[in-house]
Amino acid sequence: MSLWRTSLRASLLGGLAAGGVAAAFTLLVLEPTIKLALAIEDARSAAAHGHGDMVHETVLVTRGWQQVGGALAVLVSALLLSLIYSVVLTRFRRAWNVGELQGALLVALGCFAVFALAPGVKYPANPPAVGDPATVTERTTLYVGSVVLAALVAVAVLVVAGTARRHRWSATRTCWTVAAVMTAGGVLLFAGLPPSPDAIPADVGAGLVWRFRVQSLGMLALLWATIGLVSGTLLARQSRADRATAHARRALTSW
Repeated sequence: MSLWRTSLRASLLGGLAAGGVAAAFTLLVLEPTIKLALAIEDARSAAAHGHGDMVHETVLVTRGWQQVGGALAVLVSALLLSLIYSVVLTRFRRAWNVGELQGALLVALGCFAVFALAPGVKYPANPPAVGDPATVTERTTLYVGSVVLAALVAVAVLVVAGTARRHRWSATRTCWTVAAVMTAGGVLLFAGLPPSPDAIPADVGAGLVWRFRVQSLGMLALLWATIGLVSGTLLARQSRADRATAHARRALTSW
């Protein structure tokens, strides 16, 4: 079976498992924090309504259905991310001779750094009570820019590692070069990209904001760890099965 087919199958199964785990984390851990943020929004609405600044709005979708929709969105997002992961994993398996599980975990770590850690540090997630709807486009553009920058840094690190392997650099030279590349990327991330356009409202406590940010980043870490562990385990089992089949064939042809 080709590297692409095995990587795709293992990645999709890993994405399915990761989506389920992340959805459960969202419902059990993130949901209480979201409820606190929604309570702040309700208090704002009640205060505005008390001053005659707004009319009563009918709730079209209950919170329960919103939770179901959010869980499904997490599952679909995990599957889409697993497709990207499978492409990167295939290229990595072709270029680097490492164990199946180790390679899958390394790629998962890189994807977490690119898609979650770098943008999460520069533009951390905010609870529902924070954020102006008018800045959605700007925030999305900034997030994409941070992901692209992080991806370029990750590619540069791989290029350095490949060059070091081909030219047999010393470990000291390799580590210092990788550190220089990552430092330059960090400077560009924090100094080159503009700050977030949204300020934290006065009625939203810092504890609530940081709890949501840490929990959101933890959910993404759990998602990528699950993708790496599940896909790597499946690939390792497939590799052992392929070796056993090849050994049996050789034994038969030797008679």
